[in-house]
Amino acid sequence: MKLKNIVFGILLLSLTGCGDFLDEFSQTYIRASKISDYDELLLGSVYMPSRNPAPPYSYVYPSGNSCDFFNLLDDDINGVEMEKLYTYGGNNYATTQWQSMAKVLFGYTTWQQDICNTEMTTHDDRQTWVDLYQRIAILNTTLEEIDRLDISTDKERQDYYRVKGECHFLRAQFYFILTNLYGKPYNPATASSDLGVPLKLTSGVEHDKNKETQFDRTPLSVIYEQLVADLKNSITCLSESSKNVLYRASKDAAVLLLSRVYLYMQKWEEVKNLLEPTFNNSYFLSSMVTMEPFDNENRFLTEDNAELIFSQASLFSQIIMTAYAPDFCVSQDLYNLYGEEDCRRSFFTRNGQTDSLALSYKYYTGNHQSRVSDVLMLRNAEAYLNMAEACAMMGNQDALANQYLNSLRRTRIKNYVDQNYAGEELVRQIRNERRKELCFEGHRWFDLRRYSVAQPYPYTKKIYRKYSVYGGYPNYLLDHTYTYVLEENDPAYTFDIPKSVKEFDVKPMPGNERPVRGALEEI
Repeated sequence: MKLKNIVFGILLLSLTGCGDFLDEFSQTYIRASKISDYDELLLGSVYMPSRNPAPPYSYVYPSGNSCDFFNLLDDDINGVEMEKLYTYGGNNYATTQWQSMAKVLFGYTTWQQDICNTEMTTHDDRQTWVDLYQRIAILNTTLEEIDRLDISTDKERQDYYRVKGECHFLRAQFYFILTNLYGKPYNPATASSDLGVPLKLTSGVEHDKNKETQFDRTPLSVIYEQLVADLKNSITCLSESSKNVLYRASKDAAVLLLSRVYLYMQKWEEVKNLLEPTFNNSYFLSSMVTMEPFDNENRFLTEDNAELIFSQASLFSQIIMTAYAPDFCVSQDLYNLYGEEDCRRSFFTRNGQTDSLALSYKYYTGNHQSRVSDVLMLRNAEAYLNMAEACAMMGNQDALANQYLNSLRRTRIKNYVDQNYAGEELVRQIRNERRKELCFEGHRWFDLRRYSVAQPYPYTKKIYRKYSVYGGYPNYLLDHTYTYVLEENDPAYTFDIPKSVKEFDVKPMPGNERPVRGALEEI
């Protein structure tokens, strides 16, 4: 009850002026007055929980809610078709899942103009937008209020810096997500005019009934400047007091996320200058070549993996990447990138009923659902890939780029012999390695976006998606399979602003053009 009251008080504070707050607010509720209150608030209402349900261990399926669809957008997956739906123990497992999950995701995975209001499903498309802005509202208020607290002990001082650092990190991460969903990829030549999302950094809600527009979309250049500022503040604060706990932000997490922001901004030298001093003492890599092959008892990304830096939110992909119809499967295009000696190949297994590839052993599921997120997780391997890419794109650091690429590969590929690439081929190898290493971790869709505007060596591709529809009881037979196409440089790489958000003001907020998308052909 205390946490609920604090949350209510914080949200009310963000909707009113501060001056008369205590006089006007009911004494039933508690205004946060200690650092520990804000610490509890972050855990309860800002960090996204990793759901690990009690027995019978019901899985958390993607539902179109906040961030859970990231891995269903790109070229690492495809739909599965089968003459008859798979059933388990006489239950209509696949049919139930089809009704509760697959139809909801249709608009996302086939890149529809209106993600939610389609022939397959109708529901609100605001979930991610509303969820992240609600969390940002709490962070904005917390950052204002904690500076008004009396700090009297060393413990309180350390906790103050830790909470403040976590707030800056989380605000940056949430705005980074929003901007890369609803804004164009960052192009240095156009970032000052390309629109992102509304950038709000204060607790109060400004509302002028005489204004036609209450909230404006902020240029990408301004948003990215704020991301950099927040993460630098986070690093400074968390250097004073940092807990290296997987589910809490840390200095290492802030440094790695800032390197990613610089990478998206194409600030190659800043990536190198930020990460290079930390490599001697950080960024441990587990050696897959000395491990047993991954199987039911041996998974790679678990809570105990020393490569992990930070994780929030649940695991979704492996639960639905079963390669049974109507689930999703691993694309053959991705699988073909792994050589015979690549230990990561054993993440995948072939489904005997459909001959499609399942994501089986990268994460741990089963009776204890993984507490490692596949959408908002940071780990050491990304630092090697960020460094390799930044050095390669600089044009005069190929030797260093090869060094980081080879260092990663030696821990992943048996009998690996160091390679020495140059120029565009070096960049291609690093991008492929990034795809192989970070698949189903929430990266690929956003990487494809930024590659399209990368200088030098821009890259685009066409993506095909199968989507099958089945009949009902009692046979659940395949009715038809459609193929959808995402063209190169397709406007659908940028999501449209949710309809209710655009129409909130008298003068609608400008949206993003997203084409109507029908099936290419019926098979």
